[in-house]
Amino acid sequence: MNEVSKPEVLAGVQEREKWFRESLEALNTKYGIFGEIRGKGLLIGAALNDAWQGRARDVLVAAGEEGLLLLVAGANVVRMTPSLVITKEEVEEGMARLDRALAKLTAA
Repeated sequence: MNEVSKPEVLAGVQEREKWFRESLEALNTKYGIFGEIRGKGLLIGAALNDAWQGRARDVLVAAGEEGLLLLVAGANVVRMTPSLVITKEEVEEGMARLDRALAKLTAA
């Protein structure tokens, strides 16, 4: 608990949270499937909008086909819980995989 509470660790988490939020907002601009991006730190949920209600598992499966591990929090929220020390490059790669997954889902 002492390590995670250090100011430099917390600052890193805030920076990584920003990377995730910006990337998810960009994907939402492109595909329009999220109604809200919520959470704190690196426990992030992307709630599906009305048109995508009940399809969180579809997103989970499509992401898995791209080699990306996501979680669901009910039928309407896709959840991410990355490492506190995830790199910018890893976030970018993950978001590229999510982009490909969403492209397939929205094209169907």
